[in-house]
Amino acid sequence: MNYDKDKVAELFDGKVEHIESRPDDAMFKQVGSKALDALELNSDDTLLDAGSGSGRNAIKASRSCSRVIGMDISRKSLERAEEKASEEGLDNLEFLYGSIEDPNESTDLTSYGINKVLVNYALHHLPDELKKQGLTNLAGIMKRPGRMVIGDIMFFEDPEAHLEKFEEVGCDGGEHDHPSTVEFLKNTLEGLGASVRVERLHPLAGIMIADF
Repeated sequence: MNYDKDKVAELFDGKVEHIESRPDDAMFKQVGSKALDALELNSDDTLLDAGSGSGRNAIKASRSCSRVIGMDISRKSLERAEEKASEEGLDNLEFLYGSIEDPNESTDLTSYGINKVLVNYALHHLPDELKKQGLTNLAGIMKRPGRMVIGDIMFFEDPEAHLEKFEEVGCDGGEHDHPSTVEFLKNTLEGLGASVRVERLHPLAGIMIADF
């Protein structure tokens, strides 16, 4: 299993300023927007944004729900997210250190009353074994009824037939990315008791909506 959490954290620690200053990538923006819409947030919801980065989606979501917890393994991204939330005067956000595979690493999230979970463009960094572990743990901290939305690189077709499109979805081809097939993700969530819907946005990217 070619995965080193510390190295991935270092990678994103070093990308904070670059990500903040770059023009929005079209597919990343489209997937994130669709994933947020699919959550169908309302004023009673408490959202966990797992892999929140510098807080872009968490801050946007905070305007539509009661509380948002942003979680990431990049401490520099978390610092930037806190700065942005403070600059905008938002007081219903909290940013915590934690990983998708171990969301309770620094704080017991089961007491937060989380009923919505967003995993946007973060899950593909994990190999399948850790994805399954992570999805199991994320589902375990959710109240029922609850909804989890994954927006990410996911293979709807044979990736070997679309190698020239990897750059379109931001996939590095295996150095730090380990995308899964749609079937694997869907089967994993259904195995956890979810009803799953899938929306294809690209042969290599889409969103998955899991209702528990």
